[in-house]
Amino acid sequence: MPTYIALLRGINVGGHKIIKMQDLKAMFESLGCGNVRTYIQSGNVVFESGEPSEEGLVPIIEKRIRETFGFEVPVILRTAEELESAIKASPFQLETEEDYKRLYVSFLDQAPSAGSLEKLIPYGDGADKLQVVGKELYILYEVSVSQSPLFKVSLDKLLGVQLTARNWNTVNKLAALCRKA
Repeated sequence: MPTYIALLRGINVGGHKIIKMQDLKAMFESLGCGNVRTYIQSGNVVFESGEPSEEGLVPIIEKRIRETFGFEVPVILRTAEELESAIKASPFQLETEEDYKRLYVSFLDQAPSAGSLEKLIPYGDGADKLQVVGKELYILYEVSVSQSPLFKVSLDKLLGVQLTARNWNTVNKLAALCRKA
């Protein structure tokens, strides 16, 4: 069975949309998913599924979250292979462990249109570097996310896509979990 990574957006942030990871794991198991593992409280689930279509899995997962927890949560899905490709495709070379804390990947539900990508141009000349590769938006912050002018920019609205961001350490930990299948 293929290994997938479900990235939930906006759970357990600021006391809103609280989901305990043990409950999330049980919910995925109730969908018939196997080898279900979660990583940290931000909604990262590695699992196996016989579902033949990635596109078919997302609405099933989102519906079950709504039924189980009582609120909407956007879900971005990647296969283990897609996650590995996203790691290899990073346009930024990291030299120190500190750099790992400044690189974030936003996983998009679809590749943005050419017109949407043009909307990023004004943000490309700042101290923070950003680049879209396929369905991933990579941002290397000069200092940190919270100190960046990009922190206040709704990149999802700008690009016209759903997205959820993870730091580089989390992305690599999720890939490692997939390899342990």
